[in-house]
Amino acid sequence: MTALKTPTVLFLLTLVACGGGGGGGGDRTPTAGRPGGVAAPAAEAKPAAVPVEVEPVRRQAISEYLEANGTLEAENEVELVARTAGPITALKAEEGDYVRSGQLLARIDDREARNQVAVATVNRDEAKLAFERAKTSFDSGLVSQEAYDSAQSALEGAQAQLDAASLQLDYTEIRAPFDALVVTRHIKLAQYVTQGTPLFRISDFTPLLCPVQIPEKDLPRVHVGQSGRIVVEAFPDDTYPAKVLRVRPTVDAATGTVTVTLEIDGRNRLRPGMFASVYLQTETHPDALVIPRKALVLDSIGDTVFVLDGDTAVRREVRLGIREQDSVEVLEGLQEGEEVVVLGQEALSDGTPVEILDESPEESAPATEGAAPGMSPEAIEAARQRMKDRGLTDEEIEERLERMQKGGEGPPGAGAGGLPPMMVERIRSASPEELENIKARMRQFGMSDERIDEIIRRVRAAEGSTQ
Repeated sequence: MTALKTPTVLFLLTLVACGGGGGGGGDRTPTAGRPGGVAAPAAEAKPAAVPVEVEPVRRQAISEYLEANGTLEAENEVELVARTAGPITALKAEEGDYVRSGQLLARIDDREARNQVAVATVNRDEAKLAFERAKTSFDSGLVSQEAYDSAQSALEGAQAQLDAASLQLDYTEIRAPFDALVVTRHIKLAQYVTQGTPLFRISDFTPLLCPVQIPEKDLPRVHVGQSGRIVVEAFPDDTYPAKVLRVRPTVDAATGTVTVTLEIDGRNRLRPGMFASVYLQTETHPDALVIPRKALVLDSIGDTVFVLDGDTAVRREVRLGIREQDSVEVLEGLQEGEEVVVLGQEALSDGTPVEILDESPEESAPATEGAAPGMSPEAIEAARQRMKDRGLTDEEIEERLERMQKGGEGPPGAGAGGLPPMMVERIRSASPEELENIKARMRQFGMSDERIDEIIRRVRAAEGSTQ
């Protein structure tokens, strides 16, 4: 749709709207040697060629994608909390640090815990000596079985108390459970923490996951290991490979969707929490005929293009297949190597003479003052003459050309928003069902819903004002 807004295309629409040659048939040119000075009819001007850009029909691979949206998550991400009470005596990691499994992150005051371990160690050692004496006496028949069992039980109890004290001592050291990045540090040095206080959040960014919801009807098109790609707002020009890691075996009855989790290769650039547009590859045609999507003609409800035939453009109906970003597969209607018009087709009809542009309008030589850029002086003069034949004054002609130069409302004959007259007429007379088809067609060319509604409102408002 960008092409519809350029001054060049608006000027082309002027050529079509004002076309028809000599205008009303009333002008006569005096000719020497004719009796009584009778004027001979003016020679009809040859239609000016419309400048266009073309691209060849190519063979290449094209894929169909199932689109969804999701938020990136880390496979391994945990919140580390305090399991004992005390002030923080050491901080060994900061946000953004990469830590290894078992690495010390922080320490809670451990003096009391060490004392408990020391006391429990003494009690365990005493119980061990008592048990060894009881065992010797039991083996000699000097003590009863009951005394032996009591000494053994006391030793086991003392050992359990030592293990518990040692565990509390271990809790004073906060260590990383796996290789990860420190995402958040919740604590400060000397801060008193209690059991359950959050200390750190750590996250392993490899791999990243992206759960998405797909409609139940698309479930047969998804399977584990399926390839795809994602795009994130932070890096809109880059794509990142993805594959389906798992598919939830149940359907959410409330939404009618299935959760599909993708594994993402973030290349050390992506982060959990990023919003991602997901494209799951469902079908690939490796040797398809492909044309740019911008070659499709907007003023046709069906799928048509203009094909270069010598020096003229011929309208051709096509049957389309897979659509991928700015490209579309052609199943019928075109042959490899044929050239289709990709810029300027809004001003064409079947059999219109065309001139192939070698460079874009922005790069072409400066045009005549007040004219649309990218047009030759001959074409500008021919258009000026056509408007004059229509009865427009010189001031009106220059005003309209200047308005097109500035990207104004468009030339005579162009509809609201610079649409071709055929599309304007279809909008005016369309039934509600046909209007929905027209809206869908306009969306294919990149128009937003707001822009579409504005154009339809203006077209139908203009219709009401003429009745």
